[in-house]
Amino acid sequence: MKLDEKAIKWIIREKEKGTPTKEIAEIENITPRRVNQIYKQYKDTGEIPKPKKPGRPKKELSEEEIEAIKEAYEEYRCNAVVLQTILKERGYRISKNKIHEVLRMNGYAKEEKNKKKRKKWIRYERKHSMELWHADWFFYNGKWIIAYLDDASRLITGYGVFDKATSENAIKVLKEAMDDYGRPESILTDRGTQFYASAGEKKAKGVSKFEKFLAENEIKHIVGRVNHPQTNGKIERFYGTLEAKIKYFDTVDEFMEWYNHKRPHMSLNLDELETPYKAFLRKLTPERILSYSWRWFDGGK
Repeated sequence: MKLDEKAIKWIIREKEKGTPTKEIAEIENITPRRVNQIYKQYKDTGEIPKPKKPGRPKKELSEEEIEAIKEAYEEYRCNAVVLQTILKERGYRISKNKIHEVLRMNGYAKEEKNKKKRKKWIRYERKHSMELWHADWFFYNGKWIIAYLDDASRLITGYGVFDKATSENAIKVLKEAMDDYGRPESILTDRGTQFYASAGEKKAKGVSKFEKFLAENEIKHIVGRVNHPQTNGKIERFYGTLEAKIKYFDTVDEFMEWYNHKRPHMSLNLDELETPYKAFLRKLTPERILSYSWRWFDGGK
């Protein structure tokens, strides 16, 4: 039990009064030996012993450790949680707080003054790659970006940058993604007009060009609930990553290469530093693997 200054003063007073050491120890829930140590220190120095600060002494990072953190961040552009695993693979055992401190001191991360405790939540994801793709548009730096994200692996299977967000452009990118990876079983979108033809007070529900393309290719269209953006949360988080990290890359192509093939994803197998592309391969069904085999033997994807 940790003793504060008030408890130490009381122990000394009781010893001066002649209270038995065993009785004092029982009241303070410490050993008689500890009582005698405190009293002896007081008699030897004439001063009230100061309580020890809780926890281990603070250990400063070496220059080598600081440089290792900076080099790992420059290479991966990840947060402290992911960097801790990367550094462990390289032989450095450094706490997440220490890593974050170095990132903050070097302008790589912001100070989290009002960090809130995360709510408990359950993550739902498909078991296999290609079961479900998320799709959404994102406006950034004067351009519209569309991306298709595989639910099980977080792999970006297709993307494009356009002046306008249209059904035609959404279909164009989807066709390119299907040429690379095949036909997904289903696609989840919001109710944006590029994806979905809404019904109105005076009009019946129509069919958008995007919906028609999915139907023709036997792809199930899953539409998010009204005013419930969390339904498509995985791609929303991806766009958050894009907005935060794109400044480190010269082009969107370079960012996508980093996201798919370089950066370990926290929602995947972090112990193995798994990237979305590695997870995509791991989570493929045997049937899908067979369908891709001709590409791999051909030197393709």
